[in-house]
Amino acid sequence: MTRTRTAVAVSAPVLVLAACAGLGAGASSTEPADRAALAARAEPAGIAPELVRVTELDGFGLATQSVGVSGGDGMAAVYTRTDGDTLDTVLLRADRYPDPTAVPCGELAGSPDEVLRCSLVHDDVHVVLEGEGVDPATLRAAAAAVRVPRAGELGHLFSDAPVVGPPVERGDLPPHGDGAPVDPPAVGG
Repeated sequence: MTRTRTAVAVSAPVLVLAACAGLGAGASSTEPADRAALAARAEPAGIAPELVRVTELDGFGLATQSVGVSGGDGMAAVYTRTDGDTLDTVLLRADRYPDPTAVPCGELAGSPDEVLRCSLVHDDVHVVLEGEGVDPATLRAAAAAVRVPRAGELGHLFSDAPVVGPPVERGDLPPHGDGAPVDPPAVGG
């Protein structure tokens, strides 16, 4: 029993520090991050800074490992909520082009038993929300809360985003030709 209490006592301050660290400077500001701050975080991940969008939903948290490129240079992020034994998700995708298969979020109908999809336009950015295990009201609330992230949120938002780089130099391919292996004939072949 003592061992469990110790673990909880040690974990609580770590959680508090982690939560505070995620806020960073300017997190209390309601102003969206500026273009330079967005570019510094989004471009290494292959995401166009003007397409970075987030949402807020009561009870849902951002799955930072899900943040990445969608399409050519759009953004995708998943928000999750654990409800008992079920995991509810809301996928946010921001892109330059509309998704003709998604209904406007204001017209969304359906039930939590199906995957719900809706779209909206936020400052000329086309956003599609997909919800699994959520009702239409939850997805409409997510749509209403879509915004450009604040500067203090960028560190957390991109904390696990993959960095896109040049192709890896293999070193085992010939400098010319098609790269097929050279196997000179030998005994038996």
